[in-house]
Amino acid sequence: MYRNKRFNEAIALFHFFFKQSDLVPNVVSYNNLINTHCDRGEVDIAIQVYHEILEKAPFNPSPVTYRHLTKGLIDAGRIGEAVDLLREMLNKGHGADSLVFNNLISGFLNLGNLDKANELFDELKERCLVYDGVVNATFMEWWFNQGKDKEAMESYKSLLDRKFKMPPPTCNTLLEVLLKHGKTKEAWTLFEDMLDNHTPPNTQAVNSDTFNIMVNECFKLGNIEEAIKTFKKVGTKPGSKPFAMDVAGYNNIITRFCEHGMLSEAEKFFQELCGKSLTPDVPMYRTMIDAYLKAERVDDALRSFTKMVETGLRVVASFGTRVFSEFLKNGKNLEVATLLAKMGEKEPKPDASIYDVVVRGLCNADELDKSLDVLDQMMKYSIGVTPALQEFVRGAFGKVGRNEELDRVLNENRWRFPGRQPRPFGQSPRSPSGPAEMGGWQSSGSPRMAGGQQFSGPSQMPGQQSLSWRST
Repeated sequence: MYRNKRFNEAIALFHFFFKQSDLVPNVVSYNNLINTHCDRGEVDIAIQVYHEILEKAPFNPSPVTYRHLTKGLIDAGRIGEAVDLLREMLNKGHGADSLVFNNLISGFLNLGNLDKANELFDELKERCLVYDGVVNATFMEWWFNQGKDKEAMESYKSLLDRKFKMPPPTCNTLLEVLLKHGKTKEAWTLFEDMLDNHTPPNTQAVNSDTFNIMVNECFKLGNIEEAIKTFKKVGTKPGSKPFAMDVAGYNNIITRFCEHGMLSEAEKFFQELCGKSLTPDVPMYRTMIDAYLKAERVDDALRSFTKMVETGLRVVASFGTRVFSEFLKNGKNLEVATLLAKMGEKEPKPDASIYDVVVRGLCNADELDKSLDVLDQMMKYSIGVTPALQEFVRGAFGKVGRNEELDRVLNENRWRFPGRQPRPFGQSPRSPSGPAEMGGWQSSGSPRMAGGQQFSGPSQMPGQQSLSWRST
C-alpha cells in the first residue's frame, strides 16, 4: 500500500492488524507507519508513534526509525528538531547512522549552510571508521548543482581513496550522480570495478539496479547493442563471477525494448528469463501485454494474459478493465468469459469493475447467454451488482423478452447463506471494517479502505501474538 502511495489504506491496515487483532507490531511495522505519516505530511503524528515505541514497545527504535523521522522533519522545514532527534538517538546509545547524518547534511546543503553540513560530516567521520559513501554522493550532487565540478570530483576521489568496500546501493547512487552530471567515463570505470569486485557469496558488489542504471544509460543514448552487452557484462578480474540476473533486471530491459518497439528482442529476453527458472511477475506480464496490444497483436496479448491468470498472479482493476475492454473490442468474447471464470475460481476475486466491463461488453456483442453466466458468477461470489449495471442488463435482456431469466439470476436468495451479505461495488473480498481510532493519534480523516469502509474494533493492543516482517 505504501509503495503505491495508498497511504490511507496503509494506515488502516496497521490499525486492523495491530489494534483490532491479537497481533503486536514489531519495529518494522512501526517504521512503515511512521514513514507513511511522514509522507502524508503528518510529522507530529509520526512523532507520537515514535513516543509510543519508547513508552510501550518491548524494543527500541531502529536506525530506520530515525531516518524516516529526520527526513520527515526536514521536509517539513523543521531541521532544528531533526538535529535534536539526532542528538537524542546518539544519547540513547545508538550508533552514528550514516543515513541519518546524510538526511541532515542534505538538509543543510539545501539551505546553503555548507559549514554546518561539513561539521556534521566531520562528526560522522570521527564516530565511524567506515561510513556510507552516499554522504559523498550528497556532497557531489550539491557541488555539481553549484556548477563546481572540481569540488564534486574531489569529494568523489576522497571517497575512493578510503578504499571502502561499498554495498551496491551506495555505488548505484554514485553511478546515478556521475551519469546525471556527464561524468560518463568515471561512471563506466566504477561499474567495471563493481563487476570485478563481485565475488559471491563473499562479496555482493552489484545488483540488478546496477545493471538497470547502465542499461538505461545505453538506451538513453540510442546504443541498443551496447545495452545488450552491458546486460550480460561480467568482471575481468580473476575471481570475479557473473551476476545472476533476477526478474527485476529482466523486467527493466524488456520494458526498454517494448518502449522502442523492439518486441522480438523483448520476447527473446522473456523466453531467456523463463528458461532460467525465473518466474515473470505482474509488471513484466503487463509490459508484454501492453506492447502486444499496441502492436495490434491481440492473440499474443491474450496468450500472455491467459498465462498470467493461470500462474495465479493478481489482476488489478485498472489493468483488468482496460485489457478486457481491448479483447472484447476485438471479438474475443468467448475467451474473455472463460478467463474471467478462471479468475473467479481463486481468491481474491476479481474486482466488481472487471465484471461490469465484461457483462456490458458481452451484452453489446449480443452474447446474452455468456453475460448471464458472468452475472451468475457475480451473484455466486457476492460481487455487488450496481444499480447502473442492473439497469443496463435489464434494458439489454428486456429487448429480447428475457427479463424473467435475468430476474432468476439476480435473485440473491439463491446464493445467500445466513449472515452473508453481498459486497458493495468496489469493495475487496476480505477488507476489514469499522473506524480506525488508534489510541490518541489523530490523523487527517479516518483511514479508509477502498470502497469507503472504515476500520473498527478495540483500540487496545493485546500482547498475545507477534507479527514479524523481514523488511527493515
